[in-house]
Amino acid sequence: MIITLAAVGFLFLLLIAVLLIRTLRYTRHHGEKNQVIPGDLDIDEAAERLSVAISFETISTQGSNDFNEDAFLKMHRFLDSAFPNIHRKLSKEIINEYSLLYTWHGKNPELKPVMYTCHIDVVPIEPGTEKDWKHPPFEGKISDGFIWGRGAMDVQGGVLAIMEAVEHLLETGFEPERTIYLGFGHDEEVDGHLGAFAIGKLLQERNVELEFLLDEGTPIVHDILPDLPNPVALVAVAEKGYLSLELSAMAEGGHSSVPQGLTSIAILSEAVHKLENNPIKGKVDGLVKRTMEAIGPQMPLLYRIVMANLWLFGGFIKRELDRMPATKAAMSTTIATTIFESGIKENVLPTQARAIVNFRIHPNDSIESVKEHVRKAINDPRIGIRELNGSINPSLVSDVEQPSYRVLRKTIKNVFPEVVVAPTLMVGATDARHYAALTNNIYRFLPLRADESDLDRVHGTNERLSKHNYHEMIFFYTKLIKRSARPLE
Repeated sequence: MIITLAAVGFLFLLLIAVLLIRTLRYTRHHGEKNQVIPGDLDIDEAAERLSVAISFETISTQGSNDFNEDAFLKMHRFLDSAFPNIHRKLSKEIINEYSLLYTWHGKNPELKPVMYTCHIDVVPIEPGTEKDWKHPPFEGKISDGFIWGRGAMDVQGGVLAIMEAVEHLLETGFEPERTIYLGFGHDEEVDGHLGAFAIGKLLQERNVELEFLLDEGTPIVHDILPDLPNPVALVAVAEKGYLSLELSAMAEGGHSSVPQGLTSIAILSEAVHKLENNPIKGKVDGLVKRTMEAIGPQMPLLYRIVMANLWLFGGFIKRELDRMPATKAAMSTTIATTIFESGIKENVLPTQARAIVNFRIHPNDSIESVKEHVRKAINDPRIGIRELNGSINPSLVSDVEQPSYRVLRKTIKNVFPEVVVAPTLMVGATDARHYAALTNNIYRFLPLRADESDLDRVHGTNERLSKHNYHEMIFFYTKLIKRSARPLE
């Protein structure tokens, strides 16, 4: 069949037209100035309360012998005194001695309850970095417009902001139509099994079915891309699963002067090499596509053309996202060898070697599909593969068309008018996974402003939260709790 030059020209013009039409459908929203936060809350007093909360060393460590029981009990007593209306009008339950569950009973039992969660434990300070802190990590110093200390960002700031919001609503005489739960686990930083898991199990036994749950999670990120003028409020509507596999190899031992072929180290090293050089491929689909669709309209014209036409430029976008570890991790299941052990002496051939490989499982995959990938990639009967305890499949992806997500999005835009709201994937683990049996509508978002340097402060040195942002956080929870307490629009 002969294709004329005119026909080629027509097809080319048609392609250009399709690209432009799809691009024009991307409505660009111009950023607005920040909303003025109402002045009916004394932010100085609220900051002082957060400062006190930071001073309690509610540290989670892997070893139970290091648990500071007194710090958690002091936190409980402080919350009792700092928020008298909450402790007078809400039901309070202590779960497994240190976690807290509050119930604010609604007037309409026909409405499903909602739940707001954070955790009261924090990570330790890395030994040797104490001198690098501008202010002592558990002093809760208020200086230069910031509240400084471990937990300011992750996540005493979230716990206290929720409590401040509820206390303020109670002071105004507000009464919710639906029941509202507040859940604060005490061991999220290790696994949440004694805290959030126990709270979730208790509510499940009571046949509680939630309208939605909001946990701490992804923040409002500034300067996420050089050509994106707006900050992005990332709302994680799913989180990755977790799997650790032990790989092992056996070989003849003996004296190093008389090697008996490949050592167990060599056999296992080859297996690890095969696995890490055969990654599980990611895709520009699902959540990645939704994130691109959300931020695309704010990009310059050339980027908007690409974002609006992922059907044509998907391969290009994937290559670009693969260049950055954070975005690459959001597209696929990650593989990381975290432990390698073998040998007891430099002149003794080791009879065995073991390695631990950790996988963060993308919602496109599962525990079983990852294990099958490992078997095929290694393809060596000499390698033992054993699943370790603690595995969990990725969460369901919460529907962004649900009224609960629309209310959350609307509230974010009300309090932070200049931001772009985008659904995303949580690459780490949160307490939210322990509440999965209570609702399909689970969101992980913390109204915390952060640029790249701020993100390094989480679990790092010089953690801090600006007083202005803390005021925004309290205002956000106040508005969202008030809206979610009635039938959703």
